[in-house]
This record gives sequence, C-alpha cells and structure tokens, in this order.
Amino acid sequence: MTSKFIYQSLFTLLWFCSCPFVLGQTVSGYELEVDDVYVVKQNARQLMTQKMEGTSHEITNDLEGLFEFKVTGKTGDIYSLELVFLDFALKSSSSIQGVLMDVRASEPKEDDVFSTVFGALLNQRLNLEMTRQGKITSVIGGDTLINRMVNTVEDLDEFSKSLMKKSLEKDFGSEGLARSFEQMTYFYSNDPVSAGATWTTDFQGKVSGTNTWTLEKIEGDTTSISGEAKISMYNVDNTMTLSLKGTQETLVQASTSNGFLLKMMVSGSGSGTSVMTQMGNVEIPTTLEQTITYELITQ
Repeated sequence: MTSKFIYQSLFTLLWFCSCPFVLGQTVSGYELEVDDVYVVKQNARQLMTQKMEGTSHEITNDLEGLFEFKVTGKTGDIYSLELVFLDFALKSSSSIQGVLMDVRASEPKEDDVFSTVFGALLNQRLNLEMTRQGKITSVIGGDTLINRMVNTVEDLDEFSKSLMKKSLEKDFGSEGLARSFEQMTYFYSNDPVSAGATWTTDFQGKVSGTNTWTLEKIEGDTTSISGEAKISMYNVDNTMTLSLKGTQETLVQASTSNGFLLKMMVSGSGSGTSVMTQMGNVEIPTTLEQTITYELITQ
C-alpha cells in the first residue's frame, strides 16, 4: 500500500470581456480587501507516457480541487490569507494496471485508505502570506495537515507513517503548498505595467523555470496576461526518478479592480527519462503532457 501511495504522489499536484480598450491604464498587482472571500475551482489532467521495449505505458491523472481563500489582513505590501480545502478529487489510471486510485474527499469510501487520507484535507484551515505581486512567502499549517492525514489511517506502523509523510510533504507540506498555489497567484510585475509590457517571474518545485509575461490588454474589469516558460521537471521518490525538460504556456484573465484571477489555463509538455528502482535503474524514455485550469467560482 505504501509504495503505491508514494508512486501516485509524484503525479498528484506536479496552472472575455468585450468592453472598450482603456488607453494608458496600468496594472500593479493585487488590491484585495480584508474579509474578501474567493472560491476557486481547479481541474488538471496529466498524461505520462513511458516507452518500454516497443510498447507504451500510459498513466493518466485527473485532479479536481475546490479552494476557499479569505483575506484576513494586510501589512504593507503583504496580504494574510486563510485557505480551506472544500473538496479534492484524484483519479489515476494505468494502461497496463487499470485504475490505480479513484477518490473524492467529499465522498468517503469505507475501507479505502486513500479516501480516508484525502478526506482529512477538508475544512482544515491554513494561513498564507502573499505579496502584492502574488508570491507566496509563507504557509503555516502544512505539517499539521500532513500529520492529520497520516493519523487517520489506523494500524499503520511507524516506518509506513514515515514513508507516507515524506510522500505527502511534496504536495501538502508548507513548502509544497506554497509552490503549488503560487502557480495561480504569481503573475504580476514588481512595477506598474501597461498593455504590451513584459516582465519575468521565477518558480521552483517539481516544475521549475522562469515565466516571461506579457500584459496583452485591459478591457473593462478584465486584464489579460500571457506567459511562456522553458521548464525543468525533476522528482525523486523511493520508486522512481523523473527528469524532463519542456515548455509551458499560461493564459490569465484577472480582475482589473482587485487583481484576483477570473480564469487561468496552464498547458505544458516535457520529455526526458524516468528511472524505475524496481527495474534495475534502467532509463525509460518518457513524455509528460498536462493542462491545468483555474476558475473563480464565487467572490
């Protein structure tokens, strides 16, 4: 059970209006108010293909998330946010092994370990700090969240708990959550910009690179921003090492008045190798394609 869980964690989480154009208008980042509440829906699909001895092994992961952000404070250019998972779903399938995991946190299944673990995500409050540009500088509560997830599994020995914690830390630890949510928040320049301007932001994690952003247009209360990046994907766990390079494109529609996203689509692809520990460390040619969308549901 534990090795399967670790293997799956690698892929869990690893991104118009027609009003008149506003001449001379600039965008400078987030303008949030205390007690603002934003509910965002995330959908992601990842397809990993491994070429082995003339055959292809495909692993497909479909992820859904529903998150609530509440602005709890502002100090200078730093916002304090409270984050709550309202729902989380993951389905992982293998062209060889069939369905590996199919879980929705809000619909628990009896005697299903994954259902129990991910059910512990719901209604747990985390505290984030974010700059006006969208860079997340801290997440408090990730370690507590992981302990809660692990401790929901009964009769788990300490060694298995340790392995599970290491697996979960990549996605649900404070650092992992910061890098994950930063993908949907960090797209503003340090300086005010107008249509046609470009700037860059760096991102790190399972996927690393530098985004080059362009402010495409401002129409009414919709700001349109595009981003391009060359990316590196690298991850290591007890069963596999994944090393890929590729490209990523991002399209953002955000509110001109408060800066928060309205819609976002992130699409990327990469190629390289994966090394399976149980296969004698043989390098397997591997490709990965993924699309992630975010949409503001309510404000």
